[in-house]
Amino acid sequence: MKPLILIVVLAALVLAGCAGTPRTGDAGATPNQVLSGDDASGAVHWGGQIVSIKNRRDYTLVEVLALPLESSGRPRVDGKAEGRFIVQRSGFLEPHEYAADRLLEVRGQLDGFIHGTVGDAPYRYPLVQGEQLVLWPEDAGASTSPIKPRVNFGVGLGTYGSGVGIGIGF
Repeated sequence: MKPLILIVVLAALVLAGCAGTPRTGDAGATPNQVLSGDDASGAVHWGGQIVSIKNRRDYTLVEVLALPLESSGRPRVDGKAEGRFIVQRSGFLEPHEYAADRLLEVRGQLDGFIHGTVGDAPYRYPLVQGEQLVLWPEDAGASTSPIKPRVNFGVGLGTYGSGVGIGIGF
């Protein structure tokens, strides 16, 4: 009976390792889609490349060029721009860390629009109250595709018998 239980437990562990994970890159409507309507409310998961940062007395505004997100949540620099948006975060954000061209992932709530300019052209930015900001490392590898598991097989011989093993590493 014990070998059967062991086999069932091992099979369950192996199958659990094959289960998919939810996509973190599902962002819903893009900033361009929000701009085409008048409703700027609801939760968003957006990201992109920082254009500029402005610290105010009690909060910081970060202008972001929206890019599609990978499944890991990292903005795809090779993706087509999806508009621009402004992230408002209470407190001070260090401009040296949140410098232009850095990649930023944002989770937050849409809170209307802010009117500004891009160059001399007027622009209406969706405003996101930033609840969670992830500043991606500058040295993040060129390939940020999801990690693929490595499967290893092993055979062992010993004084008390032999065995076969399978290992899955990430």
